[in-house]
Amino acid sequence: MRELEETIEYGLHELFSSVKRIPSYEVNSKRGPFQAAFEGSFAIEGKMVTMQVALPKRFPLEKPMFFLKNPKALGFLPHIEKDGFICYSHDEGLFLDQSNPSGIIKEAFHRAETTLRDGILKRNQADFLKEFESFWSRQEKTQRVDTLFSPSDTFEKMMVFMDEKTGKTVIVDNLDSGTKRYLQTLYKCDVLKDFRSYSGIYIPLREGTNIKPPAYWEFWDIKQIRKMIFDNITSSTKRKLNSYLKKRMFKRNDREYVLISIPLEKGQKILFGILFSDFKKRGNVKRSYPFQHPLKKAQSAFSITPLTIKRHDREYLLNRTIGNNRLIGKKVTLIGLGSLGSRIAFELARAGVTSFTLIDKDVLDVDNIYRHELGAKSLYWRLENRFSTISKAEALTMELYNHFPNLNIEYEIADVLDLMEEDRQLIINSDLIIVALGSPTVELYLNEQFHQMGGTPPVIYAWLDPLGIGGHSLLTKNQQNGGCFRCLFTHPDDANHLIPNKASFAAPDQFFGKTLAGCESVFTPYGSMDALQTAIIATQLAVKTLNGEEKGNPLLSWKGDATELLSQGFRVSKRYELSSEQLFDSRYQYKVEHCPVCGNGETR
Repeated sequence: MRELEETIEYGLHELFSSVKRIPSYEVNSKRGPFQAAFEGSFAIEGKMVTMQVALPKRFPLEKPMFFLKNPKALGFLPHIEKDGFICYSHDEGLFLDQSNPSGIIKEAFHRAETTLRDGILKRNQADFLKEFESFWSRQEKTQRVDTLFSPSDTFEKMMVFMDEKTGKTVIVDNLDSGTKRYLQTLYKCDVLKDFRSYSGIYIPLREGTNIKPPAYWEFWDIKQIRKMIFDNITSSTKRKLNSYLKKRMFKRNDREYVLISIPLEKGQKILFGILFSDFKKRGNVKRSYPFQHPLKKAQSAFSITPLTIKRHDREYLLNRTIGNNRLIGKKVTLIGLGSLGSRIAFELARAGVTSFTLIDKDVLDVDNIYRHELGAKSLYWRLENRFSTISKAEALTMELYNHFPNLNIEYEIADVLDLMEEDRQLIINSDLIIVALGSPTVELYLNEQFHQMGGTPPVIYAWLDPLGIGGHSLLTKNQQNGGCFRCLFTHPDDANHLIPNKASFAAPDQFFGKTLAGCESVFTPYGSMDALQTAIIATQLAVKTLNGEEKGNPLLSWKGDATELLSQGFRVSKRYELSSEQLFDSRYQYKVEHCPVCGNGETR
């Protein structure tokens, strides 16, 4: 350890005009613990500053930290935190050569120095806006609030609910069923009854606004806040805001929550807030309650509190994934909610689809929980005098709502064949239908019916091969292009003769069903990861279809390991011999010209 410290200390002498070792507690930061700390002076752009170098407990597995001893020494600069910490590099993807600790120190120092120089020379001023929310969250005495609305370009009145016991606060713009469900899921209580209500407003700043956040040590006063807002809003927003301010008056215990957005690139918005509270008379002012809004005229003394926003709106959360905001508003009908269908439902919700119609006639059985998205908690309802099984449709709806409360879900506990006779519109009233029944006979019937019906959206069929050798996803009825599920079963010479599925990786005329407890428990053997892999290709195909990126009707397949299948004496098909690249390149070549459903139906 001493040898390591001597090596580092020697390297630091090359970086600083003077350097010394200091006790770790002299680094005024809570980012420790540190195994060692040093302090040195160096000149940058004509200014002499003192920097502290702190080595984390696991250095050189972790990067060294650099602090300005006086955080205000160079003024308010991007990437300098309240404790003087210089954020010179992100940890994600960081690679450190542990065998060269001195080299790590030197490289890190030069990056920290560059960060400071860019700030002094105003090269990185744009970072103030990009990191505005981060700077704002580090203001003194901030309060955190949740928001359940998507920032728009229009001035709006907001509803605010606060739990007076904990201070937990949430801001919403409406109280529709989805918002109420989200509030109930989030806080595990009836927010409308248990929280106290206040009012608030949302003010969108105009495109091109470029404001600098307040320094950590000097927050804005009311004049600066007023100027920041009125100098950066459109004339339309100004009219609406002035109309509101003219009518809004305050008493002693009133509060006003003000949310403000700043447009960024690609439709994104910065969101931050200010709370006005504790209204009371000024010492020498005769004016009594009620007082005018501080944004109109400061007639009273009041408190100003910065609000940091924890956003729950779908658009913002999807931007943190590779989810797609274009899927918001899209509706998918999912037929079959087994191990495959249940996973597809969750992945589509995570991708951004907002509305579902879920169809399945069965209850969840304990036999399937190790390969199903739902678990043991979804097996039974506890009623007053008995336990009852739960349908897959209802259980999956509840689980989706638990994860994503603002979804819109309809479900039917019914046989899809009955629905085709009684309420076809329920099925086809979507942007996409996905069939994951694992029953070729029923799926062939649905394929024929969907092609005969008018107004049917694109349809995806998804299914698995046994024993982990693969899975498939087929798109049909997309942009009037040929190809359908029946093509896979149509004889090359006789359109009326059905053959085994040509897409299968298992050779035909083999029975893979297994039973552990008699005929009623027959099942096809495949694993959870097989269902997951198939759900992935089906979901990817669904997303491309909903976004209009897929122009044809491809057959997509993934190929697994055949070792288990072969060890049990089964055979693979000729198609299994194709490489993954060949399978993809031939994804449109399954079509049969004389298919009786999508082709001309003529036998050769």
